[in-house]
Parts: sequence; structure tokens; C-alpha cells
Amino acid sequence: MDRPHDVADDRPRMAALPPPADAPVAGCPFCPGSEHETPPERWALRDHGPADGPGWRVRAVPNRYPVIVPPEGAHEVVVNSDRHVAAFWDLTAEQASWAARGWWEREEALTRASRRAFVFLNQGAQAGASLEHTHAQLVGLPVDPPRLAAREASFLTGTCPLCADLADPGDRLVARAGGLVAWCPRIPPLTAVVRIAPEVHAPRWDRPCAEALGRLLREVMRAAARVVGTDAANVWMHLGRHGGPDAVHWHVEAIPRIGTLAGLELGAGVYGLVVDPAAHAAGLRAAMAAPAADR
Repeated sequence: MDRPHDVADDRPRMAALPPPADAPVAGCPFCPGSEHETPPERWALRDHGPADGPGWRVRAVPNRYPVIVPPEGAHEVVVNSDRHVAAFWDLTAEQASWAARGWWEREEALTRASRRAFVFLNQGAQAGASLEHTHAQLVGLPVDPPRLAAREASFLTGTCPLCADLADPGDRLVARAGGLVAWCPRIPPLTAVVRIAPEVHAPRWDRPCAEALGRLLREVMRAAARVVGTDAANVWMHLGRHGGPDAVHWHVEAIPRIGTLAGLELGAGVYGLVVDPAAHAAGLRAAMAAPAADR
């Protein structure tokens, strides 16, 4: 593989990711001063300076190693911060909101270009990250991917499944903030999943929702790492299509990577759960309520 890798696979489960760096890290293509190491930027949130130079807070560039290329599609990277931070929760709340704004900006742009944009974040080698510096990715596809199409179809059978689950989350509730709610679904697709969605049914997000998502996701991911014992995680989004059915309820799934998907999961699509959703939610609530110095 030609893709660069600076994440080792044999790190311990906790404290695996390095602490934030106070200065750009040599050899990191996502740090300020290394803009020449990436393709020209598509979008940036800047304090100053010209495109493709320092002075940015969040920066979006084409993926140098895309899974799909123009004109068939697009594959972009959103560098979540100019700080060399490996864990999303090591961003400040404001920086996390800026990062999620970048996801929204680029998802909107790709969708306007008639692409089905899939937004996701891989953190840690166990979750598929090849570079430490925190970043999200967007893949713009010319067709609906099978799993996204199946997920959309699940909302077209009558009652919205998310609204039904949120009607009485009970002890599976994790947190509410900024018009969003985080909870552990009654029937999770994978162990220790936390779902985040707007409390009021909505098929699409907007900039305020995106910024609120960044802040809440930061806290949820931090708590999950403490409770589950790994800082490797995947995050992905399910969004309604522009002009698509209003029945879709947009949401995010945050999944700490514990265990390994093996023959039963990959071959039969059967996933065993090792954490009870209510117990996991209780642990997350306790971790989020802990004093800042203990988090």
C-alpha cells in the first residue's frame, strides 16, 4: 500500500493515542506548514492567509489516495484542526464545533454536485486510521450505497424507528444538548454504539446542528473511551437525501472499537453484543458527569 501510516497497530488499548502537540509535527501532512503535502484545498475556515497556506482552523482537501475519483465521484478529507490532535475529544468544544461545521460544508457541497455523500471519522489504527492527526472523510458516490439505501428504507415502513426509540429512552439516555440527544439504542447494530440525533424529527442537518453535534460528539467519545477502555472509534452519519423522503431522521453513530469482526459477523451478518445498552448508558452518564480534571 502506498498510503502513509503513522499509527501503530500494537499500542495498548488505553492511552494509545499521543497527547496533543503544541506545535506542528514534522512529517505530518495535516499540520500547518505542510499544506504543500496535500492536494489544493477545497474549503477552509481561516483566520488569515491565502489558500493552501497556514492560518486555517479547519481545512478540506481531496484525498490523495481516493476510493473513487472524478468524474465518477469524490473522496475528501476534512482536517479537523490545525492542532496535531489524535483524539477528537482533545479538541476544545469550540474546535470540535468548527470541525463538524467543516463536515457540513463539504457534505452540502458534494450533495449539491449530485453526489450521495457519506461522512465518517476513523480514530486509531484499530478503527482504520492511517494518520494520527484527527480528520474526517467524505466519499461522494454517484449511486446510493446498499447499506444507506437499506437504512433509508427502514424509515419508510410507517413510524420513524428513531422517534419511537426516543419516545421513551429511559435508562438508555446519555445526554441532551443543543437540540440533540445522545442515547444507546434499544437494539444496537454493534456493541457500545451511541446514537446522536435531533430531538425533533428532521431529515437533514444545518450549520447550527453541525456545530452542536461537534460539541456533543466530543463529550460522548471521551466518555466512551473511559467506559469501554479503548480510544479507537468509528463515527458515521446517516443523512436524508436532498429532495428525498422526509421520513428519514438524520443521525450519527459513534462506535468504540472493541473486539474484532470475524467470521460470524462478516460472513453471516450476525453481531453479538457484550455490553448491555442500559448499563453502557449509565457508565457514559457517570463519565460525562465527572469533574473536568477527572475526564
